[in-house]
Amino acid sequence: MSALHGKTALITGANVGIGKEVARQLALRPEFARIYLACRNQDRATQAKADLEAVTGRDIFDIILMDVADLGSVRAGLAAIKGSLDAVVMNAGVIGDKTLMELTADGATKLFATNVLGHAVLLQELLTQNRLSEVAVFAASEAARGIPKLGFKRPTFVSTSTDELTTVIDGSYFASTPPPTFSWNSKTVANGTHTISTNGFSSSGTLLSSASVSVTVSN
Repeated sequence: MSALHGKTALITGANVGIGKEVARQLALRPEFARIYLACRNQDRATQAKADLEAVTGRDIFDIILMDVADLGSVRAGLAAIKGSLDAVVMNAGVIGDKTLMELTADGATKLFATNVLGHAVLLQELLTQNRLSEVAVFAASEAARGIPKLGFKRPTFVSTSTDELTTVIDGSYFASTPPPTFSWNSKTVANGTHTISTNGFSSSGTLLSSASVSVTVSN
């Protein structure tokens, strides 16, 4: 970014964690004159604003109520900001919530809406309205690699089609029933190497993934 003074920045999820720390560090740079804290909870945002003002000694923070899981809230929050932004830090995210796989009014899971869709709409609106002059940063999540401990496998696509992407957006990719487990008595199986295969299909019958394992039997 340029070193010109009077810069403005918007940070989502700015009341805690990385978002709050980014706000603190930007406030310590004299070129920033206004930092918008985009948060979904008024009380937590107010506390974060007070903390940041105390630690930086600067009164440059404004609260913008914005729930990135709600596209209407994203647009309303952006409309509350006058003028353009020099930077937007798309940091808000959610994980570990029991309601993650519930669908929002826009038809996406809360997980996808919060971590991806809301920020995509925020950036699109800024660009369409020509209200972003310099930098957009997306704090990408390692969740894209899969989270085995939480039961989230890494998305793998066969055709990268719209149908496949839809299964991630609406949660059916993650919520689908895993292949059933089974056991056998190897004494009833002929000696040699055997291959066990399984296929995963979408609700429309599209092949989404395949897996196989080789087992050697020696009685």
